[in-house]
Amino acid sequence: MTTKNNRATYIFLILFITAVFIMPFISSCGKGGNASSVGFNTQLEILNLGPDVHPVNLFVQYIMQGTTSYFYPSSSGYFYLNSIGLPLQVRTAAVANTATVNLITIDTGFLANHKYSIYITGLVSNNTLSSILTLDDTTGTPAVGFGKIRFVNAAISSQNIATLDVAANGTAAFTKIPFKGISPYVLLPAGNYVFQIYPTGSPTTLLPTPTLQSTTIQDGRLYTLYSYGIVLNTDTSAFGASVIINR
Repeated sequence: MTTKNNRATYIFLILFITAVFIMPFISSCGKGGNASSVGFNTQLEILNLGPDVHPVNLFVQYIMQGTTSYFYPSSSGYFYLNSIGLPLQVRTAAVANTATVNLITIDTGFLANHKYSIYITGLVSNNTLSSILTLDDTTGTPAVGFGKIRFVNAAISSQNIATLDVAANGTAAFTKIPFKGISPYVLLPAGNYVFQIYPTGSPTTLLPTPTLQSTTIQDGRLYTLYSYGIVLNTDTSAFGASVIINR
């Protein structure tokens, strides 16, 4: 009797151990490239930079994401997406007795474990509203003692100003960046910088950047300098610039 019990116990242990090792493989099979609802770790930042765009909301697969509305010219900061399905839509925020309107649709797929930014730019009034989508965390880690920064030009051109240049502490950092242009990341020694933006070839025509004072570039960090508004305007759509930390 004891031998039979021992044999039964032995067989049970063998079956249990086999199940423990096999089940994870069975679970992983059949998923293919479809991510589950757990563990996306996909982060997104919304920057409403359209001067005549009213507050907007984000929808993914036609479902509103959270309860936050995004206002000009603010940045949302990174937040986690609860779905990486498509389409992704930017719609006008709900107003009493007014239906929401889809302003922008993005059909580009998002990858798990990455950071993205959407820069809303252009004008509703002349049907030029559009967006810039950036992948923010795939460039290599800066060398020790350095940070990296790039420039996204989301400022609407005016008066025949087609491209912008940027100087960092008086030295050229980015040149001839067009509207909706995205520069590569460049290395800068860690330290404090004053970034000056001006029309290409006109370094004495500095564009006002009241919200962009001395910027600290930290060792190992990634940054994006971005512009918004309308170049040379002086009203509520005036040119501006700011910096966000990507990583």
